[in-house]
Amino acid sequence: MVPTVGEPVKVYILGQEYVVKSEEGEDYVRKVASYVNEQIETIIETTKTVTTFKVAILAAMRIADEYFKEMEKNKRLVDFVEDRSKNLLKKIERQV
Repeated sequence: MVPTVGEPVKVYILGQEYVVKSEEGEDYVRKVASYVNEQIETIIETTKTVTTFKVAILAAMRIADEYFKEMEKNKRLVDFVEDRSKNLLKKIERQV
């Protein structure tokens, strides 16, 4: 089955208009665009980088860093839950 893509959504990032289509809906697209814009604005405020391209790369690196850290936290949580589940299952099996 081919996923459906929603209606185009206009968003503004760094003052530029982008039209985005997504399966996730308008609110989600706006939320993502807002987050990207916030990251870019933070880079602009905290560095002396002036080119849009460099700012975009630094923002992408920052977002990727957050993503990988969250993925690692998620993996540790999944591992913990799996370990606890196995231990509980063993305890239950011993009682039966």
